[in-house]
Amino acid sequence: WKAKAKEGVFHGKKATYGYIKGTDEKRTFIIDEETAPIVRRIFEMYASGISPRRISEILNEENVPCPGQYAFEKLGHKGKPGDRRLWGQITIASMLKNIVYIGHMPQLMSTSISYKNHKRFKKDQSEWVVVYNTHPPIISQELWDRVREREKSVAQGRKTATGYTHPLSGFLYCADCGCKMKLNSVGNNKYAFNCGDHMRFGKTICFSHHIAAKTLEKIILDDIRDMAQRIVLDEKAIREEFIRHNAEVQEKSIKAAKKELQGKRNRIEELSRLMQLAYEDRLKGKMPEDICIGFIQKYSDEQKKLEAEIEELEAKLTETENTIQSADDFIRNIKKYLEAPELTREMCYELIDRIIVGGLPKITGKEREIDIVYKVDIASVLRYKLNNSDR
Repeated sequence: WKAKAKEGVFHGKKATYGYIKGTDEKRTFIIDEETAPIVRRIFEMYASGISPRRISEILNEENVPCPGQYAFEKLGHKGKPGDRRLWGQITIASMLKNIVYIGHMPQLMSTSISYKNHKRFKKDQSEWVVVYNTHPPIISQELWDRVREREKSVAQGRKTATGYTHPLSGFLYCADCGCKMKLNSVGNNKYAFNCGDHMRFGKTICFSHHIAAKTLEKIILDDIRDMAQRIVLDEKAIREEFIRHNAEVQEKSIKAAKKELQGKRNRIEELSRLMQLAYEDRLKGKMPEDICIGFIQKYSDEQKKLEAEIEELEAKLTETENTIQSADDFIRNIKKYLEAPELTREMCYELIDRIIVGGLPKITGKEREIDIVYKVDIASVLRYKLNNSDR
């Protein structure tokens, strides 16, 4: 699966707005003559000085279907008529950065948390695989460069005005829709985070998860200090328990993956046998040629799908078998922050994978939950030891 992605084979469910997915082996993008002019117009408007927010307003005023609505109405994709029926400035901004529009194909842009948790999150752009010149461009290189120049001048202006990146930016996710939490200024050098989808589309998509940045900083910093203190008090026992616990989790994951792999391999062998039988029946005159071809094509398509799934599963299995979580590195890092005066971006990068933020109590009717997912799951060991010590 990864090898094919690096060759430019498109594995997505639907083509990027402005294109139609081809029927060839690589599913090469074909320009959609109905939506490609809208893409060009968006790039031209931005290059001429119109902001993404104003572009989205213009398209909404003209009742131009947004990508999600177009896919639902014209292409038959799943969804509800009300889903994301309006253009938003984030959609426009994302399109303006998308190298698909100059003929290149970014691949392997997301990853799952683990073999057991299939929820996917976007990778850093430096980790993407880009295959160049895979399909016809909608945007000329000259127009693309003009957009980049304007983007650069706007970004420099923003940096001069604020020059601020919050330590938690990029780490926070909405617990209810999975969207990244976005930072916004609330005045007097104060900041808050909220669900990105709620900020873009309002309560029709997701409800408010507003939380003051200072509140989050205190929660995270207190948790890190508390964990560091408990590790310092009983480091050897915690390290040994972590290694034992991690080995058990890996053993279960590996066992499940191997069982799934064997099932898929058995099915591939069965499909090969069925194709051989169909071919033999055709030679003996027991099966019409068109029916034989239909069966063989059906079996072959299923085999290819299974082979791609096996390749991905084997990669995950290898990753699971080879990844022995480094308790020593994590312990060494977190001990540095035992008396940290404030939360820093370096601290977050070293220790935290992501933070899941629950909704406001007045909306959900329950206590707000903040789930800190550390890069090494040593927290579960600490909770286990704490629960046992209370008995």
